Formats: sequence, structure tokens, C-alpha cells
Amino acid sequence: MWSDFMVKSDFDFVSIQLKPEKDLPLYVQLYQQLADLIRAGKIVENYRLPAIRKLAQSLEVNPGTVVNAYKELEKNGFIYSKLGSGSYVAKQEQPSESFNLPFGVTEVDDNQADYLDLTTVSLSPDLVSVKDFQTAIDQVLKTAGSYAFSAQESQGYYPLRQALCSELAKSSIYTAPQNVQIISGAQQGIDIIARTLLKHGDTVLVENPTYPGALAAFRACGAKIIDVKMTADGMDMEEAETKIRLYRPKLIYTMPNVQNPTGITYSKAKKRKLLGLARHYGAYILEDDSLSGLYYQSENTKPIKIYDQDERVIYILSLSKLFMPGLRLGYLLVPTELLARVRTIKHLADIATSGLIQRVYDYYLRNGLWSKHLTSLKKSYQQRFEYCQQLLEKQLGKQVSYQLPQGGLTFWLKLPAKVSAKMVAQKAKKQGVLVTPGQVFYARQADDSHLRISFAGVDEQQAKEALTILGQIIKAE
Repeated sequence: MWSDFMVKSDFDFVSIQLKPEKDLPLYVQLYQQLADLIRAGKIVENYRLPAIRKLAQSLEVNPGTVVNAYKELEKNGFIYSKLGSGSYVAKQEQPSESFNLPFGVTEVDDNQADYLDLTTVSLSPDLVSVKDFQTAIDQVLKTAGSYAFSAQESQGYYPLRQALCSELAKSSIYTAPQNVQIISGAQQGIDIIARTLLKHGDTVLVENPTYPGALAAFRACGAKIIDVKMTADGMDMEEAETKIRLYRPKLIYTMPNVQNPTGITYSKAKKRKLLGLARHYGAYILEDDSLSGLYYQSENTKPIKIYDQDERVIYILSLSKLFMPGLRLGYLLVPTELLARVRTIKHLADIATSGLIQRVYDYYLRNGLWSKHLTSLKKSYQQRFEYCQQLLEKQLGKQVSYQLPQGGLTFWLKLPAKVSAKMVAQKAKKQGVLVTPGQVFYARQADDSHLRISFAGVDEQQAKEALTILGQIIKAE
């Protein structure tokens, strides 16, 4: 049985279909369809939705179904209620033109002076040993000759995949070369997995806030995004379990170690809980672990992947933040049943990642250069991390709040009430400082109370100057 209900807006007529035989509860179906119509602009801002009883009669459902659907819509920012008047479509926040670039990147005019950049999370060039890289290049060319430039198989250079398995075993991740897929950076890896698993209308569960590049990849596949708020030790598991049970996501995207942008690291209990939920409800987890190498506590935290006994976890690690970002290199650990599809999509994307760069990284791993590089990098960034923490307390301590991250390259700052992150970012840019407003990290209703600042691309003097300017702007707001 299904029912049609025609909703008239300024733009179009739409039909709502509820199917009791589907796995999803009726109120979830109604919520999803109304949310889709609002996102598409087919039900316009301030449009008054039908009264609960009237809509229930038209759809031939219990009024409680409509009540629960409206509650979900209001909770997720799609509608608002007026006492005694009804429910209305809320304004759907859109980034302003000043922040209309992909992934929240702030545009810089070529003819302007250098900026103090607190947005980039790319490796600072001064932390790369050119001498070591030159040695690796020379040795690869000496050994492989012109074969170093030959076409590479799509899955990746086999000796590198072997070396990665040995490296991962040090972190208690045990895999085989045939399950390793070399990729041209994490963004490509996320896109490959999205295209492997998702079709239009499938659901993806994400953290809120989360990495906007992942949101873009999922949306490009036509996926519906369900978000779960973050708490001090990871995703809110009660909310996650409820939404996984109701929406049955095909994929769960998470950054359990030094999450972007919050810097939060999941507790061991929450990592196990999330894996258990994925196993129980038949979802895959895409675990983005690109920042765990920059963990500043005495003992590195472990990824969810080490608990994975039945290939529920797709593990992704980008080397762009740890090695040379312009080289675009990373890898996926892929469940066996997805291997063929992943290889095909990788081939369609760019045929293969640079064979020369793969051989160079293989040389780094096998000859101790990678371990040397990571040790030096971690020491340098930990010093910057501690210095920036001191600066935050001195320059902004009474104006912002934040949870101290356990590693990574950023701080997630909560601004005082009524202070707009977007306005602060715009004013900071005028004074030569670039910061990322928090709104770009949210799947739906944009949050305008947070800033993400990064110390990856600035030295201590630059960080001091930038945070002094930022503190003055926030204080004046």
C-alpha cells in the first residue's frame, strides 16, 4: 500500500510515497522525503507544512508518524515551529560568496602580500629533508633505470604493497599485499570507496562536524547524509545506534584518531562499539586514519582496523600530511569482496598513481628514511603544538574555549556567544590572516560559532603574530 499527497509550493508539485513493506519505519521515510524536497528547494523557505492530522489523513497513516517526522525535521534544522500556527520550512544555510570555494578554502588574491595562513594542513616545506629525498630518487633511478617511469599496475607497485604490510604489522594491523590499493591521496581514496559502495539514495553516516571533502564525495554519488554529534571521546553512540538502526547506512565514515576538525580521539570502548554496530547492521566503516602519525601522547592510539575480524573496516591513510603533499600518495586496505570493483574505479580515475613516487616511498620504508622522517616531523610539530597552545591561552584564553587535542595539526575553537566565525574570518583576512570558519565542516545547518586554526604552515613567530591579530578581532566583536 502506498499513498500520494500533493504539496504545492512556489516551484512545483511533488508526490510523497510511503511504503509499509520497506525496512524503514514510515516516519523515517516521510522525514527523508520531506528533507529531500526542502534541500532541492521544491518546498520553499517559510512554506507552512500541512497540519499533522490533515497530512496523516492524506497519507493514511497514524498522526504519530507525522509527529515523529516533523520532530526529526526540526531537530535537523529543516523546519521550525510557531506555537499555535504550525510548522514552517526553515532557511537552509548556504556559504556566503566569500567562502564558496571547495572544502572551505579561502581565496587569496595573487597580487596581495603574503598571508599568515592558519588554514593549511599540508606539510611545511622546511620540515622535509631534500637531501634524503634526493638520495632516494638517485637510488631508485640507479636501480630501476628507465623502468621507474614505466606504466604501473592500477593496484600499485607490488614491492611497496609488501613493505606497507610489514610497516602496518608494527601497529598490529595485519593484511596482505593483495588487499592494499595505492591511491593518489586520501580524497581520491574516499571518492573511490564512495563510487564502489554507493548508489543514488543510499545513506552514509558521518560525524558532525566532519571533513568536507568526504561530504562532497558522498553527495556526488547521490547519497543521503545522516550526521551524529561528537562528544568529548568520540561519536555520541546512543544517537549513532538509533540512526544506524533507523536509516541502515551502507557506509559509516569516521576519523577516530585525531578527528578533523575537532581533534577528538575516540575511546577504545567507542571504537569497539562502532565496529559492533557496523557488523550487526551490515555497514562498512571507512576509517580515515591520516593524522594518527602525529599523536603527541606517550603512547599512540590504535585504529578501529585492529579489531576488525570480518572485513567490515576499509582503512585509508594519506601520506600528504606526513610526507610531501604535492606528490599525492596514500593507500587503502580493502575487503576482499570489494577488491575488483575498487581496482576498476581506480583505473578509471587515473589508471595508476605515479610509479616513480611509489618506488621512492618504498625506498624510504625499506631503508629507515621513513622512520627517521616521522620522528623528526613529530618532534617539530609537537613543539609547534605546545607553543600554539601557550599562545592560545595567552592571546585568546578568555575569549575562546576548546578541547585540547591529543595530536594533529589544528585547534577547534569555540567563539563567545553572538560572535560570528564567518565575520571573524573575513576581518582576519583583511588583516593578513587566514582561518577556516567552522561552517564548512557541517553536513547541514551550518555552525557559525567555531573556527579551525592550523599551525602546520607557520613558524613560531608567524603563529604569534597571527594569533595576536585574531585575539584582537574576537575581543572587538
